[in-house]
Amino acid sequence: MTAVLSFVRGSADIGRILLGLYAHHRHGEPSERAWRSLLSLHCRTNGRSSDRLAKLLRRLRPPRPALAATGLVGTLSSERLRAIADQIAKDGYYVFEQLVPADFCDAIEKFALETPAAVEGRGRSPDERIRFDPNVPISKTYRVLIEEIVKNPAMQRLMADRSLLAVAEAYLKAHPILSGINLWWSPSFGDTPGDDAAQMFHFDFDGAPVWLKFFIYLTDVGHANGPHVFVRGSHAADNPAAAGILRRGYVRVSDDEISKAFGADNVIEICGRRGTVLAVDTRGFHKGKMPTSGHRLIAQLMYCCPHFNYDGPRQRLPNAVDPLLAEAKRATPQVFERFS
Repeated sequence: MTAVLSFVRGSADIGRILLGLYAHHRHGEPSERAWRSLLSLHCRTNGRSSDRLAKLLRRLRPPRPALAATGLVGTLSSERLRAIADQIAKDGYYVFEQLVPADFCDAIEKFALETPAAVEGRGRSPDERIRFDPNVPISKTYRVLIEEIVKNPAMQRLMADRSLLAVAEAYLKAHPILSGINLWWSPSFGDTPGDDAAQMFHFDFDGAPVWLKFFIYLTDVGHANGPHVFVRGSHAADNPAAAGILRRGYVRVSDDEISKAFGADNVIEICGRRGTVLAVDTRGFHKGKMPTSGHRLIAQLMYCCPHFNYDGPRQRLPNAVDPLLAEAKRATPQVFERFS
C-alpha cells in the first residue's frame, strides 16, 4: 500500500510540474504549486528528479559558447571557467583567488550603513526599517530590501558582472536569469542560532531545479564573525548521507546530525578577507554560522533557469542605471528579464 501511495503521489507531482512548465511558457511566471511538487519529488528521490528536470531545462535555455570573461574575480579563460565549474560540481562550492577591489567593498559598506533595513520582528515598510548600528544591534539580521539595492551604483555593477555570469553559465550549462540579489548584516546578537537568520543547516530550493549563488564578503570574516558553512559534496543527487534527512522535507537540521551523516571533515567553514567571493550550489546543506564577535556584511547573487524560480517578484530598475548594467542588459537581455 505504501508503494502504491508513493506512486500516486509521485504521478500527481509530475503532472503538476508539467502543468507548471506549460504555465511558464504561456505566462512567463513560475507556478508555486509546481514548485512545491518539484520540492516534494526532490526530497523523496534524493535529488534525482531535480537532476532529470535540469537536463530538460538546459535544452530550453542552452548556454552560449564559453568565452573568456573579465570582471570582479579577474579574467577567466574558457578553460578556467570549465575548471571552476568542475570544482563546484565536485565539492559544491568554489572560493575565488582574487578579491574584489577595496573601493568596491567601501562603496557597498557605506550604502549598507546608510540605508534603513528590515529587521526580525518588524515589518518591511519604510517607517519600520532601521539603520544598522554595529555598537547596538537589535536583530540577528538587517536586510537591505531589493527596491533599495537596485538603486545603488555599486550593487548595479555587481549585477552586471560578466565574470560571475560566465561562471554561472558554465556550471548550470544553461543561459540563466539573474533571479535575485541580496545584501544583509549579521551581527553578534543573542545566544542561540536563529532559524530566520539561516543559522541552522538547511538546503535551498528557491531556484529549482538547478541554480548557483555567489556570496561576497564585504567585511573580514573569521571563525567568530559568521562564516558561510557548507557540507562538502552534499549538493549531489543520490548521496546516501542525505537520503534520510531529505525524506523529512524542507527542514532545519542540527549540527550533530549533519556531522554524523556526512562526517565532520566535510563540514567546511569558509573564512575570508574582505572582498572574498564564493560560488555555492546551495542545494547542498549549509548555514551562516552564528557570529559570536563583531559582524558580517554579505552580498548575494543567484542565477537559475526561470521556469521554477521562486525567488520573488519582478523588480523595477531606476530610470538611470550604471553604464555597465545598461550594457549588460543590452548584451544579455534574457539574464535580466526579472529586472524591467
